[in-house]
Amino acid sequence: MAIGTGVQYAGEYTLSECKLLSSTGVVARLDALVIEFNLFENMFTNSLMLSIVIVDKENLIMNMPIIGQEFISLKITTKGVGSFDFTKNVFSVHTINARQDASAGAQIYELNCISTEALRNNRTRISKSYTGTNSDIVNTILRDTNLVNTNKDIFIDETTRNKKYVVPNLRPLNFIKTLSRESSSKKYGGSPNYFFFENNRGFNFRVLDSLYKEPFQGEFVASEAMKIDGENKRGNLDKDYRRILNFTISNTNDTLMSSRRGMLSSNTIKYNIFNKNYTKHTFNYFENFKDYGRIDKNPIYNQTTIDEKGNTLGDFSNAKIQLHPTSNDGTNETLHYDTDSGYVFSDNNAENWLSTRRSKMTELMLGGVSIQMKVYGYCKMAVGDKVHLTIPITGKDHGRSKIDTIYEGEFLVTHLRHSFNQEERKHTMLMNVVKDSIPFEFQNVAKSTEPKGSKGQTIIV
Repeated sequence: MAIGTGVQYAGEYTLSECKLLSSTGVVARLDALVIEFNLFENMFTNSLMLSIVIVDKENLIMNMPIIGQEFISLKITTKGVGSFDFTKNVFSVHTINARQDASAGAQIYELNCISTEALRNNRTRISKSYTGTNSDIVNTILRDTNLVNTNKDIFIDETTRNKKYVVPNLRPLNFIKTLSRESSSKKYGGSPNYFFFENNRGFNFRVLDSLYKEPFQGEFVASEAMKIDGENKRGNLDKDYRRILNFTISNTNDTLMSSRRGMLSSNTIKYNIFNKNYTKHTFNYFENFKDYGRIDKNPIYNQTTIDEKGNTLGDFSNAKIQLHPTSNDGTNETLHYDTDSGYVFSDNNAENWLSTRRSKMTELMLGGVSIQMKVYGYCKMAVGDKVHLTIPITGKDHGRSKIDTIYEGEFLVTHLRHSFNQEERKHTMLMNVVKDSIPFEFQNVAKSTEPKGSKGQTIIV
């Protein structure tokens, strides 16, 4: 990361604006009142969240008043790197928490805020039909002045297939979540791994393959604290920004949940109510591993036999069975009829996305390689970005690399908390990063089937 010439120490930031806009029209500057504020991003949710802790000596709660109908205008900058500018697209205050007396004439409380689009989503519903590709429909809903009505940037990966939907009184963002589950990429070979989320850059309707193609936005190393002679030594800034302050390997290969939820293998039974028949589609983690984009080259599980029948972890397709209905005449969906051209719309092709997408979601949330870490912050990182990690091994290296090869390389940022401490004027980031593959292939040197003794007796008592 290129550090701006104005930065004096790792984590430095400038709070350019922090205003509270009340429902009565009164505006208050909060710069001197804020103790801490946190910006939360999550790749599995559709809105940003902000919390602000305030020491209030002016009794703003009573005098403005603060009732949960306010807006927060905020701008934070890392010199020479970037900024978070929420002055034109503000946050909405929705609750006031943890209110308590701090001293005579002062009180502390927390303002919980959310994107204004999230509140509009809870106030509106869609009861209409849409025709077109899923990516076009998403853009239409987000820009619709009667629905989400966002002015933020929208990043979209185009989808395939012309579809028709009749939306039965659903909230707009909830319907977009449904579209993300049933989408296939136009550019990346029909990949179904779409995610809909908001980060500090705007709204994202992105396919995982596209996110993996982006360059990484941060490089971090688990190392000892930098030894700095004197203060504000800029020669150490790059190293400090790269240093992982602390980390936890929070999740690795939950084989039980991976099997139960269909990450490793599953069956999809697609029942056609038009022709009164069904088709069966099998997913195998190892056989389908390279169908769509991966962050690395090799599976996180070993493709070795685990029983005397020669099965691998991916051969138990009945571990997860999914039944999905369709109405298809063999070419097109028959649920929607066009008076001029007949049946022209595509069905949702569940056989191409249902098992694959559920496997991917389990992999990113429960079954993959996951690390939670804390680093010095800067106003450029967002969920959906990639980072590059280097973590030394723990214990003996047995003559091999001193770098942990499993936990080295590129990771995807799925959760991110930007924390700004006003007392220290320091910005830190707590992030959860995940990878769905590893850089090396397992070297099997002997049989790995389940060790078993002779069968026991059946004793009736």
